[in-house]
Amino acid sequence: MWLADPIFLRKTPKVRAQFLLLLMLSWVALPLLLELPFTVSVAFGFLLIMRMLLLMTTLKKLPLWALVVLLAVSAGWVYYKLGTVIGRDGGVALLLLMVVLKAYEGETLRDWQVLLLAQIILMGGALLFNQHMLMAPWIIISLFCLLSSLGLLAGIEPKAAIKQGAVVLLLSLPLAVILFIVVPRKNTPLWGIPPTSTATSTGLSDTMDPGSISHLVQSNELAFNVTFAQDVTVKPADLYWRVLVMGRNENGVWKAVNDQYTDKQTLLLPRRSELEKNADTRLVSYEITIKDDNGRVPALDQPLADSQADISRQVGNVVRLEKRREGLRRIHLYSSLSAQLRQNLNPTLRRFYLELPAGINQQTRILAKQLAQQSKNTEDFIQRILTYYREQHFQYTLTPQRGGEKANHTDYFLFTSHEGFCEDYADATVWLARAAGIPARIITGYQGGEYHPDGQFWQIRNKDAHAWVEIWIAEKNLWQRIDPTGSVSATRVDSGIENALPAEQTEHLTPKYPWIKKKFDQGQFYWQQWVVNYDTGQRSTLFSKFGLKNLPSWLVLFIIIVGIIVTSLPLMIWVWRQGRNNTSPLIDGFNLLKKTIIEGEEDEILAYGPQEIKQMLEEANMLTPDIATLVDQFILWQYGANQLPSKRQQRVWYRHMKRAIRKM
Repeated sequence: MWLADPIFLRKTPKVRAQFLLLLMLSWVALPLLLELPFTVSVAFGFLLIMRMLLLMTTLKKLPLWALVVLLAVSAGWVYYKLGTVIGRDGGVALLLLMVVLKAYEGETLRDWQVLLLAQIILMGGALLFNQHMLMAPWIIISLFCLLSSLGLLAGIEPKAAIKQGAVVLLLSLPLAVILFIVVPRKNTPLWGIPPTSTATSTGLSDTMDPGSISHLVQSNELAFNVTFAQDVTVKPADLYWRVLVMGRNENGVWKAVNDQYTDKQTLLLPRRSELEKNADTRLVSYEITIKDDNGRVPALDQPLADSQADISRQVGNVVRLEKRREGLRRIHLYSSLSAQLRQNLNPTLRRFYLELPAGINQQTRILAKQLAQQSKNTEDFIQRILTYYREQHFQYTLTPQRGGEKANHTDYFLFTSHEGFCEDYADATVWLARAAGIPARIITGYQGGEYHPDGQFWQIRNKDAHAWVEIWIAEKNLWQRIDPTGSVSATRVDSGIENALPAEQTEHLTPKYPWIKKKFDQGQFYWQQWVVNYDTGQRSTLFSKFGLKNLPSWLVLFIIIVGIIVTSLPLMIWVWRQGRNNTSPLIDGFNLLKKTIIEGEEDEILAYGPQEIKQMLEEANMLTPDIATLVDQFILWQYGANQLPSKRQQRVWYRHMKRAIRKM
């Protein structure tokens, strides 16, 4: 009997190898199990455990109809929990369940090899969710397991398979590094994966109510990294990263301004070229590396219009990315370090920034009128508000008293508790200004950051989240930034939240091992800059360091080709030596002939001798002259000659046998 495809791909791997492959699938799926909905992870775990149990029974695989039913149920389950089976979350969740279902039809060597390839695709899906530095060791371990599993499927002993996987991985790394350097990611991806939800990666919300920011700052999670061009030195007090503008208050809750109240045409932003000519202007150029947060970009006050091409600006001069996608982004911006934003405020916007809900915070309204009557102008009014905070001994605390109704929170803060966090001071200041007939708004974002002198970069974390105020100075036709927190805690603005609050309120933000945390932060920064966000710009920088940037293109291409060849040689030599040391051309060629015409287990195939093979081919009218000659030659060398021919002669015979089998 003759079969079109090789018989060895139809044999069943050992149960031990199959079990190890299923364990490896659980390792490859681990990052996804931590990101996908819990119920999807439970479904995956259930299917995987059931497949392992099947290996211990005589029922090694499920029939096709059962697999079709399971696939339909899995797709329906994903759609029910996520509302879709496409996109990042839905597509990867469905892929995860499909891969584990593929293991249910695993019987032959070919089936399990396909499962290994599917796991490589699954690894790519995991990187869509998480691009943290800790993913690097996970990738290396996963690749090592994949390479070792190939050896296990081929029947190699576990120790030999592990050694083979380690050697191949180590020999491949230099080539992988060269290819990574010369083929960077595109600045704009071939396809974008849109954000899958409205949740923000940084934690900042479209609303602000009492306690919202004080809750956020208790997280030490990294929000974004920043590097300044030409190693510009910036003071923490100048680092106000504006993200959202809060303009409307509804029953004590502030809401972000939407695109309905556009003011792009009325902003009076200077051009970068104008500022560069003025030596007194504090113009800075910087790059932000941040996970896409629904297009939001924290930008220093005040971001200029002529920054990166693919960004836009919304009301309040906040910066937005026009094309949103998942993953880390690098954004290049220019800003003028200024506490003022010039604008032609039209009547519509003026009325909007004066709105207050009726019937609440009556005491605050009375205080606002008293302060306004005592003030000469708007700037004097602002100073009287700040003086009021100082003279009444207001306290800056992460755990203020919050009694009474949320709607009258401002009254309680100003006249009862006298203690609050940044959102409380911002809320009260805007209430006082608007109640006095002065337009005002709240800005939420971040203030300050942690500088790493070794790498010359800043790291801004959730604990740096902050809220401040902009008040309209009609006499000067501009918005003036006011940070009322500074009137009760100047340390918060100059030195960060850890130095502004009691130790018991910030002990969870202080690392137990500062040196380890510092090194980890540096590693995370370099991982983002040189791995996750390694693009053509980073490649140009790297080429400049090695003196390649100014070389002719043909010479750079020649150096790259030489580098690829040199790094490929160790792997190629190892593969070549393995082929020479671990093969016997005569035995391999004859076994290839037997596996081509005989279907059965390995032990059954090995039992047939050359004369039996010739007889089987004659009975099937498949014995060609070439095959007959080659089999006779095999019999002579194996059983009639005093010694085997040279390796070169054996390899020539093996090539002739392969050619004859193809013709047959």
